[in-house]
Amino acid sequence: MSLVFNQEAINGILFTLHFYNELPTVAHQKLMQMVGEEVMDMDQVTEFFKKIDDGEFRLKKDIKTLAQVVNVPNFVEKYVDLDTRLRLRKTSPTIREIINGKMLEIDWLHFKCNGLFFEISTSEDFKVTYEIVEGGLQVTNGDREKFFSARREEEQIKIIQRDLMSILCSEKLRINTLRIRNDDSSTSDDDVKPTTAMTILRNTLNQIPKKLKISKLEFWVDELDDVFIETLKKIDSEHLKSLDLLFRYFHSNLTPVWNDLHNLEEWKRLKSIVAGHTRFVVSETIRLYSHVQNARFAIEHFDYTSDNMSIHNSIMELKDKLLQNPNLKQFKMKSLYAMSDSDFENLKASLQQFNTSNTPYPCWITIPYPDSDKKLELLVEKKMIWFKGPCYVEGEGEEVIDDKDEEKRTVERMIMKMRRRLTTKTKRMIRCKRLRCSCCSAETNQLIF
Repeated sequence: MSLVFNQEAINGILFTLHFYNELPTVAHQKLMQMVGEEVMDMDQVTEFFKKIDDGEFRLKKDIKTLAQVVNVPNFVEKYVDLDTRLRLRKTSPTIREIINGKMLEIDWLHFKCNGLFFEISTSEDFKVTYEIVEGGLQVTNGDREKFFSARREEEQIKIIQRDLMSILCSEKLRINTLRIRNDDSSTSDDDVKPTTAMTILRNTLNQIPKKLKISKLEFWVDELDDVFIETLKKIDSEHLKSLDLLFRYFHSNLTPVWNDLHNLEEWKRLKSIVAGHTRFVVSETIRLYSHVQNARFAIEHFDYTSDNMSIHNSIMELKDKLLQNPNLKQFKMKSLYAMSDSDFENLKASLQQFNTSNTPYPCWITIPYPDSDKKLELLVEKKMIWFKGPCYVEGEGEEVIDDKDEEKRTVERMIMKMRRRLTTKTKRMIRCKRLRCSCCSAETNQLIF
């Protein structure tokens, strides 16, 4: 059923668009989109804007009228895009309360940081960028730009955090994929102070009263710290199904926090994970990932087990742990570099007992689950170790890769992204010196980010 608007409501819409400095041509298009038909032609809209400019027209009850407009059933959900929602929220507390209570469904929401640059964007062609420049913060939203004279880091964080919060605070928000990308890093390996991006994320999540309904979380960072765990805690465990995790390392002095990760309900309910990491640590892998139904990893070396365990013993221990997961679909690890010939031969010798058909390696072998007729399949290659569980479904949860060359490039891309993060700090300092900002100066304590 089409919505019906009286002239007072139409005037309220146009008055709001004029207030936000929309051109008459843009206002005419948005009015048709909202109302569903052309209730005023281009000349009429232009004339109406002229009356507002000349002071000949004012809404006597602008807030109440506008509130009535946005409170029409399904009006906001059907006809108001995210950018307009966010601007309407700033109109008054009444409008903000109404907007926050409307259903908001977003396919993906992206929060990204790269040194001095930040970005908040969505699948609805909404994109706001923030750049730390000399003397403040430059904010760009489409063709609109605004400079904030915010020299202190706390002021800049507050501005970006406010915009992110305006999206995440919606009471009926549903997000298919939340993407967090942070190419920044702490000042040293011993410094556990969160980066600016992680501080913004943490502060925002702490202000949200309810858990977020998110189906998939993509969390790509240089350093994995407790902000990741806080993010998980803020997601409704009933909705979270998949995690895409890429990190170079996490701080060793955060081990007590990580020890609690596997006890989180959000982590226990996780069904799928795709992760990129430079190391293969057996103890971490078994403790944190072996319960997941569908797990895929990209690593740099099988040799870097990081816990003084041979490749042979690592895989045997992982095999025994996966035999305790009857709901396993797959557990797959791809390495950029091949394991040594001796490691490969040792694995072949131990697995030969399960190769009842004496098929030449590499080949799939079948391992029976204890006290069950279920089977665990295993394929060992020099650059890949792949377990298939009883619940494996061909092609489910996997990217379509046409050939082995493309498969190799996929792994290489993940590893190269991790390597590039090593140089982020250097690049940031170069940019800072060009701007002569105080973060790289020993002569002043005033920070601009």
